[in-house]
Amino acid sequence: MIFLEHFFEQSASRTPDAVAVDDDGATMSYGALEAYANRIAHYLIAAGVEPNDRVCILMEKNAGAYAAVLGILKSGACWVPLGSGQPEERLRQLVEKIDPKTIITDASTIGEAITIRDALGPKIPLLVLGSEDSNAGESIGSESNLATHLTKKPDVTSRSPDDLAYIIFTSGSTGMPKGVMVLHRNIVQFLDICHGVFGIEEGSRFAHHSDLTFDPSLFDLFYGWSRAGTIVPFNKPSFRINPLRFLQNSRANVWFSVPSAIASLVESGGLSDPALNSLKHLILGGEMLTGNLVRSWYDAVPDSTIYNVYGTTETAIISHCYRVPKDIDPNSPVPVGKVLPGFRVRLMDGNRLAPPGGVGECFDYGSQLSAGYWSNEAETKARFVEDPLHSRLPQVWYRTGDLLRLRSDGVYEFVGRSDTQVKIRGHRIELEEVEFALENHPLVAEAAVVPSGPKGKPNEAWLVAFVAGREGVTDDLLRRHLEDRLPRYMVPIDFIIEPLMLPRNANGKIDRPLLAERVSEENPQL
Repeated sequence: MIFLEHFFEQSASRTPDAVAVDDDGATMSYGALEAYANRIAHYLIAAGVEPNDRVCILMEKNAGAYAAVLGILKSGACWVPLGSGQPEERLRQLVEKIDPKTIITDASTIGEAITIRDALGPKIPLLVLGSEDSNAGESIGSESNLATHLTKKPDVTSRSPDDLAYIIFTSGSTGMPKGVMVLHRNIVQFLDICHGVFGIEEGSRFAHHSDLTFDPSLFDLFYGWSRAGTIVPFNKPSFRINPLRFLQNSRANVWFSVPSAIASLVESGGLSDPALNSLKHLILGGEMLTGNLVRSWYDAVPDSTIYNVYGTTETAIISHCYRVPKDIDPNSPVPVGKVLPGFRVRLMDGNRLAPPGGVGECFDYGSQLSAGYWSNEAETKARFVEDPLHSRLPQVWYRTGDLLRLRSDGVYEFVGRSDTQVKIRGHRIELEEVEFALENHPLVAEAAVVPSGPKGKPNEAWLVAFVAGREGVTDDLLRRHLEDRLPRYMVPIDFIIEPLMLPRNANGKIDRPLLAERVSEENPQL
């Protein structure tokens, strides 16, 4: 049986002296990280943690957090990342919902952990990494407690590939986050096929760009470790302001992020920096990728390869991949590619298959399909459904809510979200189509379009475009640009031009809910 942590352990056995983590020059070898993780695992087992118990991590990206992830997995438990800096009430709700056996934290986040733990009544044990004070407080374990535990891997016999590996929360339609339950066999299936898809060289340096609460972290860490690679955490506020500084320091070979993170390099003129030549593999997903951005990157870094990927947390990170050719049409969106091995896809138009070349909602089936949402039967039933064509078959499919198109060559194109379709004067509009048209203007770095209008009066709705524009861009210029390319009903009424970049959420994506709030604040009658 193969479990998620085995991808690290195999490299630790083969290359114990290789560097597993390089945090701005502070390194930890595979052997040292293995021993650290084993001590954490023994500590958790001694504390009563069993397979499928949940253990939360409230830490920034660093070697201690990585040891905690591995230690939880080695104990047989399920790891649940919590995002430091999130609103206290949200964190409290997540911890209450998960009911963890332990929260692992460190000196930089212990204040948040204690506040959350104390707000929940019965005290949840804390393990504080990096603390040598064994009397740090009631129900608190410290680094000194770990010293008494073995550095060899514990023998946990009562395990199954159907055990929970991790739970990651995504936004929920009810306002409460949904905890996606990913089993060991789901994520192992994905990692098993990664080398055939990406072919990344052994010993590569993997930038860990995403927050631990965002599932691309699983790719960065475990695919990186499976290649005996070095994880380089993107963990300083200055890096978010200036990603080029990180690339100059990290010498990263592999980068996985949303496209807008790379677009900021283009806008800052960073593509001329020789530090980018170390980047050999650029994996982009989570947002629509434009051919114009790809061509700009390839012109500057011709020896690299760009992959445009598509997937969901519910399908273990990636389900489609497209290796982007250097001669991609700069005026077209980039396809999301072909389906990974082990997946089946249906594009549904209502209760029928979408016609060839038509747009349909994507339904996924395969061994990467997760087990549903933690303690949320209603949402699980709504999204994990019977075969949309053959309801009598005992198969569970995931209804993504995404709209895709299948080309005649077997390549899929992402069109938009079924739940972001809006209707303006009776016409259905994909907001991504308007955004793509805006981003094709040479003075537009990025764009986001949100609907607006009086509450309860859909016939009076209109569109508002937020644009990060270069010098010289104006409302009139953008309006004329769109009127030449789109029907009049798709042209936004208002244009809000930002000087640098649009606001981001914790995962680096454009913060669309925040933009919608801004529209509501400026139009209080909405």
